[in-house]
Amino acid sequence: MLLLTPVMALSMVSMNAQGFPEGPGKSTFENTCGGCHGADIVIGQTGTREVWQDTVDSMRGRGALGTDDEFKQIVNYLTKYFGVPVNVNTAPAKDLESLDLTTVEAAAVVKYRTDKGKIKDWDDFAKIDGIDAKKVEPIKSRLKF
Repeated sequence: MLLLTPVMALSMVSMNAQGFPEGPGKSTFENTCGGCHGADIVIGQTGTREVWQDTVDSMRGRGALGTDDEFKQIVNYLTKYFGVPVNVNTAPAKDLESLDLTTVEAAAVVKYRTDKGKIKDWDDFAKIDGIDAKKVEPIKSRLKF
């Protein structure tokens, strides 16, 4: 039975890790926060940078261990992948930039919806001339239509 415990623990970590998007800060987040929290505690949650900073500060105050740089990476990761959703049909260009769009790409989205009407779904969004859909795909759950 004692031999199975490490195997079970590794498989649980693997299951939790499957729910998190790949990106800068993921491994720091998993290593720092994953010992106490599974994917279910974060997936489905959203927040502004300030909300995630407050959450990380609270965890740090409760004993989470890490450097200032590691906690900054965690806040950046959570903000990018679990940030506030943005409605691509109503958001001003500046808000679209929070989706990792450049100023030019955000303007392309605004131009598309002005010229062609409502963006219905991810497939419509991915076809917009002038945006790099592959860059946005990891955070497409933050796009609202």
